[in-house]
Amino acid sequence: MGASRAILVTLLGALLFLSPLVIWVAHLTPAWWWPFAGWAAFILVVALAFVGGRRDP
Repeated sequence: MGASRAILVTLLGALLFLSPLVIWVAHLTPAWWWPFAGWAAFILVVALAFVGGRRDP
């Protein structure tokens, strides 16, 4: 994993799970599946970031 991708994933995770917008949405009593959707979106973005990576033979 490249250092730039690792930093990007870390910053995206912090933005997704620690932003004030997420705290605000949590106070609106969202549906029970919202936390699972957030994690699924994060996992999908990380997977897509590494699909096009270089593969050694």
